[in-house]
Amino acid sequence: MLDHLEDKERVQYICKVMYESQQIPVFLLDATREIEFAMPSSIECAPWVHNLNEPLSEITKSFNRENNSNGNGRTSTIPIVRTTNFLENYIILHLPSDNSNEGSIVIGPSLYAQPTEDSVVSLMRDHEVPLKFQEQWLNYYRSLTVLNKMRLYHTAMLLYSLVTGKTLTLSELLLDSRILAYKQLPSGSLDLDISYRRENTWLHHEPMLEKNLFHYVKKGNKTELLRVQASFSEESYGLLSKRSQLRNKKNLAISCITLATRAAIDGGLYWEISYTLSDFHIQHIEELKDIPAVDHAVLNALCDFADHVKESRMAKLSRTVALCQNYIFNHLYEELSLDRLAEVAGLNRSYLSLLFKKETGFTISDFIQLERIEEAKRLIEVPEISLSDIASRLHFNDQSYFTKVFKKYTGITPKQFRTNRENTL
Repeated sequence: MLDHLEDKERVQYICKVMYESQQIPVFLLDATREIEFAMPSSIECAPWVHNLNEPLSEITKSFNRENNSNGNGRTSTIPIVRTTNFLENYIILHLPSDNSNEGSIVIGPSLYAQPTEDSVVSLMRDHEVPLKFQEQWLNYYRSLTVLNKMRLYHTAMLLYSLVTGKTLTLSELLLDSRILAYKQLPSGSLDLDISYRRENTWLHHEPMLEKNLFHYVKKGNKTELLRVQASFSEESYGLLSKRSQLRNKKNLAISCITLATRAAIDGGLYWEISYTLSDFHIQHIEELKDIPAVDHAVLNALCDFADHVKESRMAKLSRTVALCQNYIFNHLYEELSLDRLAEVAGLNRSYLSLLFKKETGFTISDFIQLERIEEAKRLIEVPEISLSDIASRLHFNDQSYFTKVFKKYTGITPKQFRTNRENTL
């Protein structure tokens, strides 16, 4: 592959191709980890570094050829995919040992998703950066290319093939990266901990107890859920942090909410509602400062999941109609057509319309309108969002039509609704 080119010319050509195809900066580093070639030639530095060589040297220095060997006879050229503490993603590929460059190709930085203003502020807070630099940080993140995880992995695989002329499977890439990412647990620590727990009869809870707990989340049965939860003994929960009991409680709480999220989805709750509930409860728990508050928060979260499942199950919908409702819920901000819903449900338009009306009492168009009005009510509570903007976002033809439909379902206009909400605060 590219045999007619000299080594240096060939590698630089590959760098150019990778940059032009993905629009992510590409660097060729020499053996001392200095930048030898870059695409594009002018690149904005992150606000927290003085020059481009700093982050590139840092992410490449710990991955020498010995560490990158996977022991299967393959030369040490498997790409490494890494994410920094600042959410930047990089691909690092050490050039084969017979290559005259004796260096590395680095692709990045890129992002999996564009961070929100709130998430950037949170990141700055984590790194104790004064908020006066917020705009500088936001501008930097906005300048980066967004490439989702799978596309980033395939970019790494493409780079490997261009450099070596060989194929690389996704599992080979991920396995190699995973092995390098985690240190082995201290030898014997697992056996010793098991021995200690057995000697002191300090055992984890029976799996069936946990199964029963999440069974009642799935069924939406809050009464039985509370009964089972009360039977858990404190010492049966395990230890997820040795440094902090509060951190241990929070970790256990997050694990519990994660399992409850899956149980709620299995129970028929819209997955987007379930995941959002999970986010809200975990965010709340992370803000708590004492252990009793965390205990109460976990119980409230479990009950919240059970209540939402119960409400969902009371509708007694077929899987097809529930699937359509879930699709509508998740795509309210997009154009929603009967043809698209029929495609999602795998039915023809006429039959889906009849089935939906029979089970819900609403035509599909009326149900979409109702859901959009419910979403509009949530948005109206945010003072910064104008009523005309809400109408546009939710695909009402104009504000007049939005007002007409809103009044149809609520009895008042959007403006009156906003005023009423403001007066109750």
